[in-house]
Amino acid sequence: MNNVLTIFRREFSGYFDSPLAYIVVPVFLVLVGGFSLYFQDILASGVASMRPVFFWSAVFFLLLIPAVTMRLFAEERRTGSIEMLSTLPITDAEVVLGKFLAALALMTGALLLTLTYPFTLAQLSDIDLGPVAGGYLGLFLLGASFTAIGTAASTMTRNQVVAFLIALVICLVPFASGYALEQVPAALLPMVQYLSFEYHFNNLSRGVIDSRNLLFYGSVIALFLHLAVFSLERRRLE
Repeated sequence: MNNVLTIFRREFSGYFDSPLAYIVVPVFLVLVGGFSLYFQDILASGVASMRPVFFWSAVFFLLLIPAVTMRLFAEERRTGSIEMLSTLPITDAEVVLGKFLAALALMTGALLLTLTYPFTLAQLSDIDLGPVAGGYLGLFLLGASFTAIGTAASTMTRNQVVAFLIALVICLVPFASGYALEQVPAALLPMVQYLSFEYHFNNLSRGVIDSRNLLFYGSVIALFLHLAVFSLERRRLE
């Protein structure tokens, strides 16, 4: 655990030693605020609802998280510093977990900054706290899944742009499929629906805390972190 915390602190401080955190997080907040307040006015209907904020936060996580995770291993491989890590008494699993947690912490910080929306809505009108809590849980799990995918994508290449694109595509396809279920053949609908990020996120954002949704996101996170470890081990043997 000490090794994981060391990697976590090193990686998390690295976000603030470079312009990345100071650019990506404010851009995310501006985009979510702009689209929620101006393109889909959350106050126009007269009903206090966080649904627009949750929707646009999920959409812009597709850009924020690949941008945050693309450097995790790609930059280390490009500069050769990944070879130094392999000489230390630390396992690949500890390196992956430490870097994943650092990116997850930054994502969580960006998510917490959106809490101004429910606090403001609560002052203006009555708001159902169940869907709000479920929505934030869904966003956290969705973001954690995207972070695990981005971590795995970063181990596959030394080019940060390529890592960004790989993570974006892998995150986008199962997320967007939830909005195209009408086009899916009836025989495949249950499978496609279950594999859709949007389907599970939508359930949670309605305040429905179902163990199947939690298991789905937990499985995605575990799968892609395992793939990241496997990718590191395979490249070390080459």
